[in-house]
Amino acid sequence: MNQTIIDIDWTERNFAAGPRDERIACVATGATLESVQEAIVEAMKFHLEGMRMHGEVIPEEFQGEWEPVFVLTTRAKLRYSDNYITRKALSRETGINTRQLSHYANGWKHPRPSTEQKIAEGIRAISRRLALI
Repeated sequence: MNQTIIDIDWTERNFAAGPRDERIACVATGATLESVQEAIVEAMKFHLEGMRMHGEVIPEEFQGEWEPVFVLTTRAKLRYSDNYITRKALSRETGINTRQLSHYANGWKHPRPSTEQKIAEGIRAISRRLALI
């Protein structure tokens, strides 16, 4: 089964998703991470079906079964994690001040790759500790 990367970002009020493979021009939005994941998979299936019906060339990796691999931007990770942890807790874990985390969450600034990694690791560390309860 082929895997396809689907990027998920946060817009002003919703999550937005689209396949990284630009040959499949398809996007979806949703108020929750779960809803946007469902919506983009359905939209891609519908789009591929339409391409088949119109005799368009389907990229090889989409001719058989495929599965989505969701990749969240730092902004989407922060917005999603807001449902479960505070930015203050994440700040304590990562050493990144809350104002800077807010800048990343709102898209006003973009973190370096090393900072993106630090944020992701901080979220995971907090979730591991919570799992012990």
